[in-house]
Amino acid sequence: MNIKINKKRALIFGFLVLIIYMIIGNLLYMNPLVMNIFETYQGHSSAKPMEFFGGQENWIMLNSLFSIVLTIIYIVLFLIIYKGLPGNKWSKGIFFGIMIGLVSSVTEAFNQWMIFDYPNILILIPLINNMISYILLGLLMTYFFNKFKVLNYEE
Repeated sequence: MNIKINKKRALIFGFLVLIIYMIIGNLLYMNPLVMNIFETYQGHSSAKPMEFFGGQENWIMLNSLFSIVLTIIYIVLFLIIYKGLPGNKWSKGIFFGIMIGLVSSVTEAFNQWMIFDYPNILILIPLINNMISYILLGLLMTYFFNKFKVLNYEE
């Protein structure tokens, strides 16, 4: 089976996936439980003040730009390796999300735990939120790219 990518649809629905993914990611970090934990450690000696980035607006802009670039890379990677992912459509998306989460989030969390004296909860929150969001990213891409024929199957 050969899979062809409709590049025009990939751009359109990749952008839609990006927007939905950014909203979901922000909601995961803005929920009251996470916000209360972050407020508790706001003055922690390992936390950089917002002034370091030129204020909260600059921090949000830098964080958003980095997230957009990283998500675009993940979408392109998904399209490139889709055929080689194990399973059917839905399990391919879940597998991709877990794979990206293990390579990115778990290694980052382990590094932080080994190098820095962060409270463990500040390491666990991004680890859990990122794993959830990467799995959802894989599912979103699977849904939109199959529903709107970004991926065309030829035999």
